[in-house]
Amino acid sequence: MDLRGRLLCRPQHLAIAISLGCAAVILYATRRDPVLSPDSISYLSAAAHLRSGDGLTEFTGAPFTVFGPVFPLLLAVGGRNLFWARIVCAAAVAGCTWLMFIVLRRRVRPWAALIAALAFGLSEGVVHVGSTVWSEMPYMLIALGAFAVLSIEPLTNRRAALGGLLCALGFLTRYAGVGLIITGVVIVVATGITRESTPRMVLRTVGIHLGVAAAVCAAWLSRNLIATGEAMGPRFSGGSRDSLYVLLRRATTAVGVLIFGDQHSDSFANWSGLVVLILLMLAAFVALASRPTRVLDIGMTVFAITCVVLPVMARRVTASDIEFRVLSPLLIPVVYFAAVTLDRIRVKSVGVAVCVALVCWSIFEGVAMAERVPEIVLIGAGSRTQFSRELFDLIDTLPADANVLTNSPQRVWWQSHREPTLFAFTRPRAGNSNYPLSPSDTLRYACLAHTYLAWFDGLANAGDGPADRRPDLAAIIDLTLTNQVTGGAMYALSAHDPAQCPRS
Repeated sequence: MDLRGRLLCRPQHLAIAISLGCAAVILYATRRDPVLSPDSISYLSAAAHLRSGDGLTEFTGAPFTVFGPVFPLLLAVGGRNLFWARIVCAAAVAGCTWLMFIVLRRRVRPWAALIAALAFGLSEGVVHVGSTVWSEMPYMLIALGAFAVLSIEPLTNRRAALGGLLCALGFLTRYAGVGLIITGVVIVVATGITRESTPRMVLRTVGIHLGVAAAVCAAWLSRNLIATGEAMGPRFSGGSRDSLYVLLRRATTAVGVLIFGDQHSDSFANWSGLVVLILLMLAAFVALASRPTRVLDIGMTVFAITCVVLPVMARRVTASDIEFRVLSPLLIPVVYFAAVTLDRIRVKSVGVAVCVALVCWSIFEGVAMAERVPEIVLIGAGSRTQFSRELFDLIDTLPADANVLTNSPQRVWWQSHREPTLFAFTRPRAGNSNYPLSPSDTLRYACLAHTYLAWFDGLANAGDGPADRRPDLAAIIDLTLTNQVTGGAMYALSAHDPAQCPRS
């Protein structure tokens, strides 16, 4: 190969090296285990059940429905093993970094794509999300894969079908991935229009793309309906009463934390996030106004809109949380349009120096985040010292056949391995990945021998105790305090009126 050919191949080789380097940073960040949240433990419990042949169920014994199945399937090789979870997270970050380069190279110069991929893979947001056992990094990998497939010219029916499959897998990774399905349809339509295809051809391609996506999603949603009667599992039915201003402030604050980290004040996160969104809109507008119009620009714009609008709508309807994790896929269009803007700047301009400085700052913050991850692990949901170590010790001393109810089921299952571990004596709230037992089911367990309630006082759902939190249950179930420890208490449960116990 001549010198010119070697030079042209070099960015690809460097992109591979950068992707592997980003994976190494994630492995370093998770050197003392990845960070766990309650949702992480739900994923790991489903993965453990898959590995043991119990199907897609979780620690409560109920079908796994409140999340999509893709992430547990990825984790199933290792079950609850955190070493395998580290490999999955690191591989997802490496794949995202590589695909970011592939997608950008179709839009900008190779070196601009390379720099942008480096900034993406080592950004603080990616390092933080990639170091936690969350579904967002696999989702971003699938989303970038969909962009990579759908941006290949010409867009054949086969590629449209593959893109539809990827968009469906995005939805089955996180339900907010419906935005990716919307984006895929827009890309297919825009591709047909820019190629001046006939309306019949466009409809045919859209039908193939959307048909594949709909069929895959329908199979999972039908399974959920059969298993639980709800397409996406139990969902909080009360919407948020936040004003539009508060909703938007939540979104801008989440964006600020995503880009600049959680070490700053809420005010800084809010204003910095607002600036990021404004700059993103301006960059997208300039890119869309340029001629010829690029289908990738259209797709990224739609994807960016859905990344913000859908969480805000979900907050309005179900009061679900708006946090940096939920908005983390927004990093894809942020980096994309930053690269497109960089590509328009002349090499000798001062703007290039500014861009390089921003990239270096982003990488520095990402590496600093990797150093901090072990500190987060110590206060994460997987830590035995969180809330009450003594209460976890008490749970370990219970009989093997004891029924354990608690207001922190994920943490109790993770520490005790007891199944089923049941959520009880609290009230449903938005953002819960599990719903507490109904009064009738709680009474049914209280009627059994060796039924205990492990109560963590430090949780937001604890109130002033189980009787205060659920007086309706305290009226039919006796709570006998057996142990009081720092941060929690253990109660023995029994029916207030044994005549109310269901017949076996």
